[in-house]
Amino acid sequence: MTNTVYTGGAMSFREEIRRAISRVQGPDVGADQDLASYRLLVASLFSSPASIFISNIVGVMVPFFCYSATGQSMFLWLGALATLVVILRAGTVTRYLRHDRSNADLAEVKAWDREYFLGATAYSTILGINCFYALAFTASEAAHTITIVSAIAFSSGYVARNAGRPKFVIVQLISFCVPMSLGLFMAQEFHYRMIGAFILLYIVTNIAITFSINRNLLALAAAHKRTRALAESLRHKNVTLDSALNSMTHGLAMFDSDLRLEVANSKFSELFTLPPDVAVPEASLDTIARAFVTGRTLRDDTANDIVALCRRALELRQPGFAEIVTERAETFVVSVDLTPDNGLLMLTEDATQRKAIAAKVEHMAHYDSLTGLANRFTFNEALKRACGDVDEKCTFSVLYVDLDNFKHVNDSMGHDAGDKLLLAVAGRLRNIAASSDVLARLGGDEFVLMHPNCTVEMALGLGKRIVDIMSLPFDIDGVTIYVTTSVGVSVAPDHGTAPIDVLRASDIALYSAKGAGRNRVSMFAPSMADALNQRREIENDLREAVHTGALFLNYQPIVDIDNGRFVSCEALMRWRHPTKGLIGPDVFIPIAEQTGLIAQMGAWVIQQACMDAVTWPDDITVSVNISAFQFKDANRLIETVKDALLISRLAPNRLELEVTESLLIEDQKSTLETIRALRRIGVRFSLDDFGTGYSSLGYLAHYPFSKVKIDRSFAKNVTTDTPSRSIIEAVCGLANRLGLHVVVEGIETEEQRQEVKLLGAELAQGYLFGRPETLDNIMPRIKRAA
Repeated sequence: MTNTVYTGGAMSFREEIRRAISRVQGPDVGADQDLASYRLLVASLFSSPASIFISNIVGVMVPFFCYSATGQSMFLWLGALATLVVILRAGTVTRYLRHDRSNADLAEVKAWDREYFLGATAYSTILGINCFYALAFTASEAAHTITIVSAIAFSSGYVARNAGRPKFVIVQLISFCVPMSLGLFMAQEFHYRMIGAFILLYIVTNIAITFSINRNLLALAAAHKRTRALAESLRHKNVTLDSALNSMTHGLAMFDSDLRLEVANSKFSELFTLPPDVAVPEASLDTIARAFVTGRTLRDDTANDIVALCRRALELRQPGFAEIVTERAETFVVSVDLTPDNGLLMLTEDATQRKAIAAKVEHMAHYDSLTGLANRFTFNEALKRACGDVDEKCTFSVLYVDLDNFKHVNDSMGHDAGDKLLLAVAGRLRNIAASSDVLARLGGDEFVLMHPNCTVEMALGLGKRIVDIMSLPFDIDGVTIYVTTSVGVSVAPDHGTAPIDVLRASDIALYSAKGAGRNRVSMFAPSMADALNQRREIENDLREAVHTGALFLNYQPIVDIDNGRFVSCEALMRWRHPTKGLIGPDVFIPIAEQTGLIAQMGAWVIQQACMDAVTWPDDITVSVNISAFQFKDANRLIETVKDALLISRLAPNRLELEVTESLLIEDQKSTLETIRALRRIGVRFSLDDFGTGYSSLGYLAHYPFSKVKIDRSFAKNVTTDTPSRSIIEAVCGLANRLGLHVVVEGIETEEQRQEVKLLGAELAQGYLFGRPETLDNIMPRIKRAA
């Protein structure tokens, strides 16, 4: 019998009995423990199949032993019944051991639990009945001895084997030992009754021991659960760590204090093309460095530099880094740092792309992205340095280069062709520039060249070379393009010693070259600055005049050449300056076109001319000159005309818009679409200043004109110049066949009128018929003509 020592007196013993009784049902799955623990406790019942089989066979032999000692047949029946139960229990154990229970659900675990419980209870009950019958109804001392010994032995085995399920132990002890105690109490021998009392105490003691073992088993199950959870957490962390390490963009390697590898990610092996058997734990840094070389990633001296970097970091106890270039021309940045355990952490970044991007950004910051020439920033820096070194002996020149008709190329051929032209221009400038020159593109079609040690004569000669070489044709996508170039030149220190002054001087000279007719080189002179200042002053005053209504219209008649009857009046814009007086359109119109004011001014002319013409007789029209700049915003021009006609209520066929040949050259398709849109409204068009441009007679047939105006230069010499008469006659003949009217401009004498009349002209305009006048002055003549 197992001995148990109790401390704490009677109260502790009674408390243990109370706990045993309160816990007789055992753990309740789903309430106090999870499935995994329940599965583990049930598994403990089947944990020793050998002891189950041996104890069951021994138990079966007890009834047969009692039969041999007493000869009573009751024991044979009990033995046979015990044998049947043992066979069924053997089947249960065998099936359980062969079955995969790792993922058994709650119902399945309960089924095994229940089957084991029923078998064990049946077996214990049979042996308990055997004990009771042997003690109560036989006098055989051998039968008494075997039953008591087997009961005690089996009871102890129950406690050891079934402690995982305390209720099983309680039921087995009751079904086995209680019948035995009753049998002893029924015996006549006093000592048998004492043994029966001890057996009852033995039951309580074994129940307490069972619960003590059960607590240990539950603690073991909990520990097992925590271990599994910890293992799973550790596995998850390892997986996460591996994933994090292997997804790094940097190569990582950790070494211990002896520079032996502890861990490395896949990027480390990938960057240095290491074989799988090299970057393994315990591999030395020297071994790995040799693999850098044999794998043809690094040169021997570069690999040695990395080893030296790591050793120096450990010795000096401070981090370090190195930038290396591989055999594949890649740039790696290797940084090393100490770890808390005195080891070393090496990080390797493939900085090839980052370095390339940084170099590209650096290049973009200093060079033009299209041509590759220096940009404005770089040129300004060079100009500052040159100005800092300039003196009477150290001079330099700045040549400001601008294409004269680049916008036409962009508009007519597209920006792609324009970019190719700029590249070709940059190439020609490179061929001219010396190695000591600074050549830059400031933006658009503006280039600048700084030439050191240069006199005024040398600078003009260089500018002339640029103009000449740019006048040669360019081949852009199979199309021959001619462009001209204007060059403005300044020389330091003659024209300034500050960067802003030198560059401004060349800019002013460029403006002078363009104003003088373009396709030329111009050297800066102080008078140019005065002219530029005057122009800027006029520009500012013109802006104010547009807003304050200081502009007004004059009208010049267009007459029937036979009888002088008014057919139309041309609206001419005029500006009376408050201090400078009347400023001619040849001065302010170009400024308006260059500054963009012409669109607003042109819209005002159309509106005002329509408002004035509606007061004239119905057979007199009004003609308005339209700038090529107004056609750039075709939608605005069309809406302006529509609004002017709607507000003034002027009949659309009484409005005639005059355009020049230059407009037709620039963008024929867009211009034709705009003219056709306005013709659909009813507005008429005339071709102005015919003969001053390309003089293409094809325009007369291609565009829906109603008039053609021959330039005044032909009328001036019509009485003395045979070619002028021939041109007027040819134009009149073609216009007559096309149904167009011809207006000859600049008629100042009666002889000129008679001559152009004989050549076929129908209409005329000039001082002979009237100078431009204000509406108030010309209205009486218009009324008389009606």
